[in-house]
Amino acid sequence: MTRRAPDAEHDRRTAVRIQTQRSGKILCGAFAWDCVIRDLSSHGARVQMLTGAAPAGQIQLVDLVAGLAHDASVVWQRDRELGLKIVRTYDLRGLAPAAAGTAKRIWSASRSETSAG
Repeated sequence: MTRRAPDAEHDRRTAVRIQTQRSGKILCGAFAWDCVIRDLSSHGARVQMLTGAAPAGQIQLVDLVAGLAHDASVVWQRDRELGLKIVRTYDLRGLAPAAAGTAKRIWSASRSETSAG
């Protein structure tokens, strides 16, 4: 069962989160969904899904602006918002390990679209 988002008064985060409006992708198995990264820290993130779909469990968050991919787990869900715990981060701007191969291809394609348009 997915937990609900913590109230601001009961926020137990150890790292400060920075508010953002970054474009992102959530990868889970063979599926990829568009999202907006609402806030981000070294340990977690809050994302807003752009569709009604909301994956649970282990996912990979691709930060299309920063060129990073984060292995993460969904720790809470409320409507279209997800709270993520970041487990590992990959820099997609250089050589990326096989675990971030799909994320690197998606990030590279998004850069090509941006520079072409």
